[in-house]
Amino acid sequence: MGIKQRIMTAARQLMAERGFKGWAMGELSARAQVSKRTLYRYYASKEALIEAVIDDFLASMGVLFEQLIASGADLKQIIGTILPQLLDKGKFVTSPRSLEDLRLLYPHLWEKINAFRTERIQVVAHHILQSNPASPISNIDPRVFTAIITASVQAVVNPDFILENGLTFEEVCTQFVRFYQAVFNLSLD
Repeated sequence: MGIKQRIMTAARQLMAERGFKGWAMGELSARAQVSKRTLYRYYASKEALIEAVIDDFLASMGVLFEQLIASGADLKQIIGTILPQLLDKGKFVTSPRSLEDLRLLYPHLWEKINAFRTERIQVVAHHILQSNPASPISNIDPRVFTAIITASVQAVVNPDFILENGLTFEEVCTQFVRFYQAVFNLSLD
């Protein structure tokens, strides 16, 4: 594993454990087994590193998502593949501490994440309509259908809702999937 990857891996671990603000660059350099000087050679600041880690994660999720769509995966396969990856590899963003830090300290990064997922939601909504031509949902205007799906995700799967209701990201995702299983008569078991 290269130096940059060691730094990013160690940063994800620290973020999953302590959120975005609960650690220092010195701790990261020790965990990644690089000097602070090397760390700062790659990332000018803690904020730049946090943004790079989020960008890297979004890029990898984007590649996975595009592969699923290109393969013609159905909604069950998309959710069944994306959600476990999000809950496992995305722990550094979805832990309660990280969500709190996003809400209070890094709202611009939450907006970046939200823009990324909104684009993917729109693709999935279009995909759902295209792959279910005989379904009652095929009679719904695609703009309305997409807006409903997007608004529901934005209303529920966000730091404010999760933290204010004392939930975890995983609990919200589980409930969200159950809701859409009922709506689309979809079994993910």
